[in-house]
Amino acid sequence: MNIPEVLTGTVYEAVVERSGAHCECDLREPGNCGLGPVTFHSTGQCCYERETHRSPLVAAPRDPEVSDRDAITLTADEVIVLCRGCYVRRRNRTEKARGARNQAALLAEENTLFPSDLLPPTGPTPTEQQRDVA
Repeated sequence: MNIPEVLTGTVYEAVVERSGAHCECDLREPGNCGLGPVTFHSTGQCCYERETHRSPLVAAPRDPEVSDRDAITLTADEVIVLCRGCYVRRRNRTEKARGARNQAALLAEENTLFPSDLLPPTGPTPTEQQRDVA
């Protein structure tokens, strides 16, 4: 395990030592990378990927909804170690879910601003005789 001197004695060093210098992504735990249920890691439910000089391990919050800004204050118990592949898959999945939630909230907000029962009808309106027939 080759930890840069700048990170010695930090949360990063503590979580990398705790994980045994391998990825802690477990598909059975919440906050995983989202490979399942059909596709699995080559080692099964857990990743166990080790760091390389081209792809160092990443310390990430256990809860993927925690922002990068708030992640700085987390303790070692609230952080997991992920390989680059698991980190990117998890981050992309979280961004996609957040975007869908924001879009749903925006549509709900638009519907409360302009309820359909208060808006005048659009398009040609039927005449009195056509309304009576219907």
